[in-house]
Amino acid sequence: MRKTPEKPVKIDSKSVFEVNDSRLAIGVFNRPLLDAEARSFRRAWEMQAIPGLEDFQIDKKRVSFVGKPEAVPVAWEAVDRLLTRPAVAQDRRLRLRRKAS
Repeated sequence: MRKTPEKPVKIDSKSVFEVNDSRLAIGVFNRPLLDAEARSFRRAWEMQAIPGLEDFQIDKKRVSFVGKPEAVPVAWEAVDRLLTRPAVAQDRRLRLRRKAS
């Protein structure tokens, strides 16, 4: 059984690179995402339509997206908001309760 991390996931470092007329943004998480956290984050992200974003990827260690320069700050805010949403936090609390039982 995999140990459930007790600290909440957040972006530890952010980088933005200029690519032609767009920007490539990469955020590194402070810890690997659990599978349930990654699924929850991906579902929520796909439901949001952020104008100006062209591509998005997430894995256990990082999130990245490509978009117009003006879309990058909006996307970072969305990432931060999604990482603190109740579904991700609730997933973690439920796992901790099951482990304690």
